[in-house]
Amino acid sequence: MDLFAYGSLMVAEVMRGVCGHAGGSTPAVLHGYRRRRLVHEVYPAILLDSAEYVEGVVYQGLSGRELAALDAFEGVAYRRTRVEVTVGRVSRAVETYVLAPGCEHLLGEEDWSLQAFIREGLPAFVGSYPGFGAVADREAFDDAG
Repeated sequence: MDLFAYGSLMVAEVMRGVCGHAGGSTPAVLHGYRRRRLVHEVYPAILLDSAEYVEGVVYQGLSGRELAALDAFEGVAYRRTRVEVTVGRVSRAVETYVLAPGCEHLLGEEDWSLQAFIREGLPAFVGSYPGFGAVADREAFDDAG
């Protein structure tokens, strides 16, 4: 399965820490969605918005075990959804995490920047984000996958 990442998972260190995926990524664009920072958080979410687009990356060939770890990391505020992204000039079907229905109030109006996240938020995020606890026990995913 291929995954479009548009936030913290764009950082290879975060992706490896969450699910162990060590493959490279390819730049991609998701049209028809907006990305905003969540209120009181350093990471974003996306929602449908026909007037906007989101730049991100595609990771290819994720295993079921890796996707299970990502699902646990994203938690109930996000829903894995099938979308079409543009990679170069080619449209591709991939999965991504969209803000779950009922969680719209968590989305702020502040734009999210990868560069600002790396510069200002990444060290604290990696050191303290509670979502990492959901995937800390790698053996549980080994048994499931």
